[in-house]
Amino acid sequence: MRILLACAVLLGLASCGDDGDDPLHTIQFAALSGSEPVACGGTYTGLGAGNADLTVQDFRFYVHDVRLVDATGAETPLVLESDGKWQNDSVALLDFEDGCGDTGNADLRTFIEGRAPAGDYTGIRFKLGVPEALNHQDPVAAEPPLSLSEMFWSWNGGYKFVRIEGTSSVFEGWRLHLGSTLCEGDMMGDATCANGNRPEVALDLDPLNDTVVADLEGLFQGSMLDNTAETAPGCMSGVDDPDCAVIFDNLGLEFGGTASTGQTFFRAP
Repeated sequence: MRILLACAVLLGLASCGDDGDDPLHTIQFAALSGSEPVACGGTYTGLGAGNADLTVQDFRFYVHDVRLVDATGAETPLVLESDGKWQNDSVALLDFEDGCGDTGNADLRTFIEGRAPAGDYTGIRFKLGVPEALNHQDPVAAEPPLSLSEMFWSWNGGYKFVRIEGTSSVFEGWRLHLGSTLCEGDMMGDATCANGNRPEVALDLDPLNDTVVADLEGLFQGSMLDNTAETAPGCMSGVDDPDCAVIFDNLGLEFGGTASTGQTFFRAP
């Protein structure tokens, strides 16, 4: 009798555990320039207001706070599945470079994985960047994917949320390094930043079947891809760098007290 009762309890626990597991979902991402897939080392033309070209040497970004959206607008969190390399339960890294540049690596990562209840989802929302609670730490001791030194600025500024680099006939050595700015604090991780620079992205699409597109044409819309003299190369998130004004607008971020007209970097396929 005791054996039967114990078995019944164990079976009941196993059954409850199985019923409580949400399915694992895969959200696909792609890097495009208009309709053309972006590859490390590839050259893309017709970019920005000056129809500039860019030979891509790096293309990586972090995302967090991912939510699936239904037709009523209700949000369901996508709980990221930690894999020990590309994502932990708080943040995921997307990587579209294959080591053609000086600081890259051969591996690509074009999707994120997480758990959420099955449902009829019609949209996705997420934040670009690293959560504030994880932004100020030692990358040597950090859990992947926050252990990459090339995606880190400093203990004060934290991580590079977006790293896109390349060379152009307009300006050699163009860079976009998005991160938090005007940060103050100590080396124990107690830092605060006046500009968090974590834009919210909201897209209408079927997140379980469609692909989230990161589009260079949208990112550079209205930009000249040149560089103002005596400023950082490209846009390094400087609060007084005029080369960041259009880029920040296209990322969905305020710049110099001017609100964004809406992000154009990410789009539905």
